[in-house]
Amino acid sequence: MSITFVVHGDPVPYTRMTQGQVKLMRIPDSRISPAGKKVKDKIKRYFTWKEFVNAHTLSLHFERSPKTKIFLNVMCYFKNKAHADPENIRKGIQDAIFEQDKMVAGAVDFDYDKDNPRCEVTISDRLEVNNG
Repeated sequence: MSITFVVHGDPVPYTRMTQGQVKLMRIPDSRISPAGKKVKDKIKRYFTWKEFVNAHTLSLHFERSPKTKIFLNVMCYFKNKAHADPENIRKGIQDAIFEQDKMVAGAVDFDYDKDNPRCEVTISDRLEVNNG
C-alpha cells in the first residue's frame, strides 16, 4: 500500500500547547494581552493547517490508528530560506491525519520552490528508499 497526496501552500509547523495555552484559547480576544493574542493566533493558525491537511485525506483509505508500523514520508517545499523546522512540519501532518500515531515512522526532506510551496506526503506500509 502506498498513498501520495500534495498539500499546497506554505507549511505550518507543529505547535505544542501547554495547559495555560489551552485555557487561553477559551478566553475572548478582547480580554487578553497583545502577547497572548499573538500566541493564540499562532495556535489558531496551526489548527487551521491541521484541518486543511486532514481535508486532503478524507477520500483516501488508510488506517487512522495503525496497529503495525506505517511510514509517513514528507517532502517540504518552502518559498524561501526563512522557514520552520521540517521535522515539525512532518509532526503536524502526522497529528492531522492519524488518531493514534505511536506506530508511525518516516522521514522528512526539504527544498525550495518560491512559486509553489507545498508538502508532498507519502503514506506507506513499507520503507521506501530512494538510492537516487
